[in-house]
Amino acid sequence: MNHVTALYHALEKEEKLHHDDIYNYAIPNAWNMYGYPDKKNLRSREILVNPYRFYLFTLRHILMDEQGKVKKSIPFQDAKASKGSWLKKSSIYSLMVRTATAWDHDRDDALPHDNLYHLSDNGTFLKSILLIPYLKRMGINTILMHQPFALSKTQTPHTYAAKECVRSFTDIDETLHDPLVPELNVLEQCLAFIEACHMHGIRVLLEFCPGKLARDNTYYQKHPEWFYWMTYDELRNYHAPICNALPQNTIPHTYALKDFYRSEDVKAHLAFFRNAPEPTDMDLAAIEKLEHITIAPMFSDQINAHLPVDEDGTVFRFFEDFHIHVPKNALPANCAPYLMQDSIRYDLHPGKKALRSLWDMLNETIQWYQQTLGVDGIYLEKTYLLPEKLQKELVKTARKGNRHFAMIAEDTLMENSSAWVAKGFDAISGNSGYEETNIWDFRFHTFAYRLKGNACPMFAASEFYDARRVCSLENGKKLMIMLSVMNQFLPNGIPMLMNGVECFEVQPMQLSEYGDKKYLSSLPKEDLRYRQQAYLDSYYFNYRTPDLNVLPSLLERCSAIRNTYLDAISKEESCVPVWFDSPKDFGIGYSFILEDRALMVICNTNINTASHLHIHTENLYSELPFTVAEIHQIFSTSDPYIHDVPQDSFRNLPLDFECGEVKFIEFKASKSTDGQKA
Repeated sequence: MNHVTALYHALEKEEKLHHDDIYNYAIPNAWNMYGYPDKKNLRSREILVNPYRFYLFTLRHILMDEQGKVKKSIPFQDAKASKGSWLKKSSIYSLMVRTATAWDHDRDDALPHDNLYHLSDNGTFLKSILLIPYLKRMGINTILMHQPFALSKTQTPHTYAAKECVRSFTDIDETLHDPLVPELNVLEQCLAFIEACHMHGIRVLLEFCPGKLARDNTYYQKHPEWFYWMTYDELRNYHAPICNALPQNTIPHTYALKDFYRSEDVKAHLAFFRNAPEPTDMDLAAIEKLEHITIAPMFSDQINAHLPVDEDGTVFRFFEDFHIHVPKNALPANCAPYLMQDSIRYDLHPGKKALRSLWDMLNETIQWYQQTLGVDGIYLEKTYLLPEKLQKELVKTARKGNRHFAMIAEDTLMENSSAWVAKGFDAISGNSGYEETNIWDFRFHTFAYRLKGNACPMFAASEFYDARRVCSLENGKKLMIMLSVMNQFLPNGIPMLMNGVECFEVQPMQLSEYGDKKYLSSLPKEDLRYRQQAYLDSYYFNYRTPDLNVLPSLLERCSAIRNTYLDAISKEESCVPVWFDSPKDFGIGYSFILEDRALMVICNTNINTASHLHIHTENLYSELPFTVAEIHQIFSTSDPYIHDVPQDSFRNLPLDFECGEVKFIEFKASKSTDGQKA
């Protein structure tokens, strides 16, 4: 806990220097979790504080024990688990540090890194420590930290480049440094945050996207051969080549390449590219001016996608040679390495001769994450940009450094799970964030019941960062509550909450190019964040909403019950699906069996009207190892009381549900059981 200790003592020094300074520094009242007394309340659900005194007071409660010493870390109960199997018992919160604790502290309607008080309105690692008790209350035991690395300047109208457009995979973003503690640099503050998470029994996963990065990165000067280069003057004509012989959004599989390479647009595109220059000390702007070449921008991997070029980002060139599936005689003589839809997809079209220095750098980066940052796992994003051999290498490197290190692959196709397990990965992202909200065509039903037999765990999330937010939909709050609770109890599901879910945010965070642009206008025009996106613009989450306590309170109660049944939830053989009268009933449920009790979790997926559900129990009773003596409703998202639950003559449960309601029904054994089945 060296960095936590250093952070706290450095803040103590700064507090003594600024103890008597006068500040009108505003924070959400919700951040005052330990009753800081020296404050002024505002009608806006904010308080005015001296930031040095407030943060020191709060961190004292979070980090220090009653004797004034740094708290000891809570040991991970599953530390002896093999590989990343601890993921099966994890509950994840997806955190973008820059946005999570951003706030207009000086109330000037802007979020600068250097505000009126020369402090940061951005989210920082120090302020993120304040969220730890809040997240633990919601049952969170793992944080997925989106890439905290320095971004390039953007050519878009947004404030920031996309989160994948990092300049380096090891340079922490200076804007995440908190000026409250100038004594510690941004890396040290990052390490203090990770240590604080571990102190409270929260693991940290790091998002890593080695396939995409900024064009203006820190690697091209020493290793220009790692990138695709093109004539600078042709940038105005540069676009993703099209092929009229193929349909829209064609994946560049091998069978499509013969027609693709015959396209005149493809032939013109290939002429743009040039061989890499020699290593240099010049920056990209100087190379463009003097040598008239530049790093080629990235575009969609799908043929005829008709999407704009990503002027901020590019991809690595992982092989020295052209890929093995280029049609015969398709390339002109002396063709330079080129970036195109098929060459982007290294998972489909690998070369034969790896650029070994590049592969070694990425493997060393994994080691740096383990040894320097001390994170507990990697979420490998945009895996389709990586050759399969490199995917396996990264897993091997990770496990060599830490056999408990978790590796999660981004892949939305459930049917690919077995392939990722064979490569050594522990889980995949899956498609829950795009499927679960489709309750009226029963796609949530399909996802929930297919999940049990999947080859590996998947995220169980109601939304992803690049999708619409659930609360922007009709009856979105009810839907969000229902999904957030149910996701805690899906076998093979890793429950994951997106940043800002507790604030019932409606604005997308980084809407995909394929997303419906109408969701960008989810906020009213008078809101300063109108048409802004949390991961692309200066943005704060609305911690002033009067409903801020609703979801955390529910998750606090249900996570306590989940922990009681966690061993059963994480074992497929202990999970029994719940059936209803018809597959078209608005009901989803699972039962989880322990030695002397069982828990049935059921939801009404109809968020508009109440429903009567006839719950069949024959498959549950056939699995129970005990005689049932009591049946109680112990939790509901609509009813705070405990009730006895009636059965019909067939021992089924006829229950009425409010719209979107989730109920927990507990079956208990008789106290003097004879060990026989019911």
